[in-house]
Amino acid sequence: MMDDKHNSMSIVMYPWFAMGHLTAFLHLSNKLADGGHKIFFLLPTKTQAQLKQFNLYPHLINFIPLCVPQVEGLPPGAETTADITFHLQPNLRLAMDNTQPQIESILQEIKPQVVFFDFTHWLPKLARHLGIKSIFFITMSSATSGYTFRGEQTTDADLMK
Repeated sequence: MMDDKHNSMSIVMYPWFAMGHLTAFLHLSNKLADGGHKIFFLLPTKTQAQLKQFNLYPHLINFIPLCVPQVEGLPPGAETTADITFHLQPNLRLAMDNTQPQIESILQEIKPQVVFFDFTHWLPKLARHLGIKSIFFITMSSATSGYTFRGEQTTDADLMK
């Protein structure tokens, strides 16, 4: 553990609402907390109970529950990909996009030095506006990332080239 508190950072984690992403971000959080850093982990309200047992540093890793906004087509109470079928994931992504006001308020209050994210494309611009560095932490292969995050005009044939 880091002895010099002046070198510790305040870090926010905001992963995609899927257990594989949430657990990967929590693993990274545990590593960073082991170095004495203070972590604020943003996650859906119900998910906190599922991850609590894997938080190795509860005195340094604080779970911040988020209210997942209701959007058309998303079943009531759905918070993660485990709550929905695959074809409803765009609705969950829209719900995450609609958390932007919550996230902005939290970032303004916490004032972290860094925020880690994966699927929230709008987060770097928001972080930059608030004077916070953002880090894109992706838990899937580069090929999968390229396919997932391709532009509207990118075709499958373009990707195969």
